Amino acid sequence: MPEQKTDRRVQRTEQQLREALIALMSEKGYDAVTIQDILDRANMGRSTFYAHYRDKDELLLSGFQVLFDGFQKEYSQVASPASDPAQTGKELSLFFFRHAGTHRGLFKAMMGEKGGKIIQDHALKYLTQFIHDHLATQMRQQKDFPVDIVAYFIASSYLSLLIWWLDHDLPYTAEQMDRFYQQLVFPGIQKILVKQQ
Repeated sequence: MPEQKTDRRVQRTEQQLREALIALMSEKGYDAVTIQDILDRANMGRSTFYAHYRDKDELLLSGFQVLFDGFQKEYSQVASPASDPAQTGKELSLFFFRHAGTHRGLFKAMMGEKGGKIIQDHALKYLTQFIHDHLATQMRQQKDFPVDIVAYFIASSYLSLLIWWLDHDLPYTAEQMDRFYQQLVFPGIQKILVKQQ
């Protein structure tokens, strides 16, 4: 029982630190935030911070991991087991736009222009691997377009559009953004996938 209380206390402390960082990022951008700013906002001491994180980058990436673990869990609950990788990609893009729209404040702070390059690089790496895993078996025989390149292209174009959407305060619905994205990207991807069959 004491162990559960300790775990809850640790989780609560880490959540308070993440929330403080995200609020500050929304106000002045990641690069301008100091550890002292985070401590003041969370009303915690320096030793408490360093008991959990090495630096603010590690705190930021822990928030990213929580965000994307939640996304992946939600997506796995609603995703249809489609064998067509293009269909899977279409479902994924719409779900991700909706997810970002629902958590717009959090996504804007983390992924928008105030989020800093570190989180955008991490998001690109994560999403590229996620897409790669979905395409790998279908593209095994493809010689003209290595799956690494296709996955990176899909992920980078998607994140660019998502960041634009967040930084412009969501001027279109998630469904409209998904339609724009699919019209821009999926005809070319579909040709690659059809060509290999």
